[in-house]
Amino acid sequence: MPVITNFGTLLRSYANKQNSAFVNLRDFCDYIKKYAEHYIEEEPGLVCYLGNTEDTVIAELQKLEAKHLVAMLERDGDKQIIIVIMYYTVRFAQRYKELAFNPAVPFPTLTDLPKQLSSDALEKRSASDLLTSFFAKQDLKSPKLYVVQLPRNVPSILFPECVPIQMLIDAALSKIRTMLKKEEYHDYFLKKLRNANPGKEISIKTFFEQFVTKQDSASQLLESSANSFYSWSQLCYFIRQDFEKVKDTTLEDANLLQAVSIAELHLLMLKSEVQEQQQKDEALQLLEAALDKPPYFYPMSAIVKMTDPKGMPLGNRYTDDDLKKFLERLTTESKDGELPRLLVFKIDSGTRYFVYKSKVFPLIIRLCNEAHSVIKQNLTNKWHKALENFEKLPEMHDRQRFESVLKTQVEKTSPVLYALLNANFLTLLDIELQNSVSGGNFRLFSNGRLLPYAELLMIGNATVLSNAKILLPFWYSIPVVSQIIGFFMRGSKKKNVEEEVKDTRSTNKNIRPATKREAIIQAAKTVENDLVPEGSTVDRELDSYCKQWNKLISPDAHRQLTEDVNSLIRGYMRRVIHTISAQTFTVERVRSLAESLIKTPNMQKITEQESLFMYVQLYILRLISNG
Repeated sequence: MPVITNFGTLLRSYANKQNSAFVNLRDFCDYIKKYAEHYIEEEPGLVCYLGNTEDTVIAELQKLEAKHLVAMLERDGDKQIIIVIMYYTVRFAQRYKELAFNPAVPFPTLTDLPKQLSSDALEKRSASDLLTSFFAKQDLKSPKLYVVQLPRNVPSILFPECVPIQMLIDAALSKIRTMLKKEEYHDYFLKKLRNANPGKEISIKTFFEQFVTKQDSASQLLESSANSFYSWSQLCYFIRQDFEKVKDTTLEDANLLQAVSIAELHLLMLKSEVQEQQQKDEALQLLEAALDKPPYFYPMSAIVKMTDPKGMPLGNRYTDDDLKKFLERLTTESKDGELPRLLVFKIDSGTRYFVYKSKVFPLIIRLCNEAHSVIKQNLTNKWHKALENFEKLPEMHDRQRFESVLKTQVEKTSPVLYALLNANFLTLLDIELQNSVSGGNFRLFSNGRLLPYAELLMIGNATVLSNAKILLPFWYSIPVVSQIIGFFMRGSKKKNVEEEVKDTRSTNKNIRPATKREAIIQAAKTVENDLVPEGSTVDRELDSYCKQWNKLISPDAHRQLTEDVNSLIRGYMRRVIHTISAQTFTVERVRSLAESLIKTPNMQKITEQESLFMYVQLYILRLISNG
């Protein structure tokens, strides 16, 4: 048997041997000194009790007294008595074990303690606070004894922390059940419940009989019916109402009031937990739906900022751990060997994005369409400049070199598209869609290999070269003239380079303090980081979303509808611009403005509301950015 070194354990052991909570200080000092002398070789830590034993013991007792584990009585001459509260902790823990088998056993109260022990020596906790904290975390090895204060002047009970809190709840329910099983109470309270709920007699009787006959816990009882909270609350109220009217209360009456008080407080706690869980589930459902809206791919920084339809942050209703488990479930759970519903990919900057697998291929098509115009224009400009300088680039005629250039351009101008095209899940997703009824006709792979970038972007080097040549002056097509011009062009290159270096060095020497307008523009740049994906621009995103909500084929009609929407946005912003400052111009503010706009009658006529919502946000951003 290991040697006991803990002072509190030694004191409690001594009190148990004496079969009394009252311990004489001097006798205990003699005991602990002899104990230390006997076990000093096995446990050197006991050496502190071999010197001035009484001073050491008193110092340890003061620590225990501060923790409400002992009480020191005033000295009676040379006699100092210690009341070991931990002694009663063990005794009352045994009482609760008896209560589990015999509901007639009363709850321990202050009257069960000796008169010499003041109630101030024990730690007092309100019943609601104790239930909440113990259900969250309870130390079943703690020797503490609590005075549990009940509402409505109901006598307090004593509760040891070493007893599971569920035993207290079960004991309270058992006492109520025992009372309701008695014939004079059973029919009486059942009738009161039925009279209070006309038209629900059958469900009320089912609830009542289930509670009386089954030994279900409170949580199981409340899960049995949607109206259980209300029925249980009514039953407790009727019982408390009747027994509070009794003038000469017996011990049994007091015990029943204590049981009802505990049951009611537990009910409120469970109801609060259920409401919090419902709010959490609702928020996560809204988050799940939000991930299925444009732009369809979201970084974690955007996910944690998502809001409900009223603009309230969803993150206020769940914890970081809840969000982590939610995303983990969507990104790992799958059926029949398929990919999970939510996929993750990472761009070169390190940002991780989440996207539903059903949106991956449509997203790639959209991003390819966006990149088509940008990359084609970039190459056209570059090749045009090279041709002006009478230079020839390898990619102009070499398809393999051209493919390499396209890949580099995609990586630079559309990092999200590049990451998706190189994601490790793309091959598996393509196979999965081929085997799916709703897979569609679009394919990214041919013979197990990704299609060339030229096919994905629908850009050919011959087309780009032709467009670049068209931009050249007509004399570039006359051999003799072009050779003469080329000679002089090459001579002026050095001068142009020197001028460019000079222009680069001429920067603004004096930085003026930011004006209100400049501050708002700076705030707009911060918002842009949240609304515009990496590698893209506001104008590119505007053009993309415009094509999604404005599907009119006629160029004039398409242009007119876009201008009408832009005009509505500009008019609205002119009315509210005075309410905007650099401090208030945030992502949430932009979303709020956009939501107000798309709810107007004219905007409601457009069917693609999600794409329109994104477009309005970006257009507001561009208006503010342009001052």
